[in-house]
Amino acid sequence: MHLHNYALPSWVGLAITVIVCGGAFWKGGREEQMAAAGLLLSWLATLVLRDHRWGGTQWGAFGADTCLFLLLAGIGLRSRRYWPLAAAAFQLLCVVTHVARVMDPGVRAWAYATGQVIWTQLVFVALGVGVWNTWRASRHLAIAGEPMADPGATLR
Repeated sequence: MHLHNYALPSWVGLAITVIVCGGAFWKGGREEQMAAAGLLLSWLATLVLRDHRWGGTQWGAFGADTCLFLLLAGIGLRSRRYWPLAAAAFQLLCVVTHVARVMDPGVRAWAYATGQVIWTQLVFVALGVGVWNTWRASRHLAIAGEPMADPGATLR
């Protein structure tokens, strides 16, 4: 019997983190930079507080993910952009995955870890969209010679 390993190499997640967070600090606005800082702090806390046995709930990651959700929700509630709401929603799913593990210890480690990876990557996608839109809008406004009141803002 041949077993397949469908996991991405660890460098892929690191590359996504560097590209998206680096882009947020380089070309993003204040909201993108705050979200990137929160993502990096959450990632660091998760690494430092990780329970390497993976037999139960990752309590350190649960705490870090909850704090990141509160940050993203706060950004989303104050922002004129849509991406923070999407990022907060994906982060809430990350927190709910922890809650599912607490409520049902039968949730297998593979499903628990996979859920965390998927939701986290979608948070990065939302932030990446925000950085892209902010960069694009500020570039457009600079070319047009218009003042940059709130580049990347969307109407809602």
